[in-house]
This record gives sequence, C-alpha cells and structure tokens, in this order.
Amino acid sequence: MDCQKGIKEQMIELAMNNKSIRNSSRLLHISINAVVWVLKNLI
Repeated sequence: MDCQKGIKEQMIELAMNNKSIRNSSRLLHISINAVVWVLKNLI
C-alpha cells in the first residue's frame, strides 16, 4: 500500500504519542484499515 509522502511518518509519530488508531485515521483523513496495516507491518 502506497501512502502519500509523509503520511506513514505522521502515523508513526501519532502512535508514539499514544493516539488511538481511530483518532489517527480521522486526523490524517485516511481509513482505519490503512493505519492498522502500516503499524502492523512495522513490527
């Protein structure tokens, strides 16, 4: 899955600051599944 430039880094930053997945998706205007997919592939 390709993200717009900088979106993946923003997702990681939000996750490091204990933001919820739902909140992250709303802030970045992307789907919850996209956030889960990126964070899952980081582990």
